[in-house]
Amino acid sequence: YKTLDEGQQVEYALTEGPKGFQAEEVNKVEAVS
Repeated sequence: YKTLDEGQQVEYALTEGPKGFQAEEVNKVEAVS
């Protein structure tokens, strides 16, 4: 994912594909202060 920064927190759904598990529906978690 080219739009993610190193250390960025994300939420995602795990799905099992032909090559094993993969992340799907990746969303950034916004920092709340």
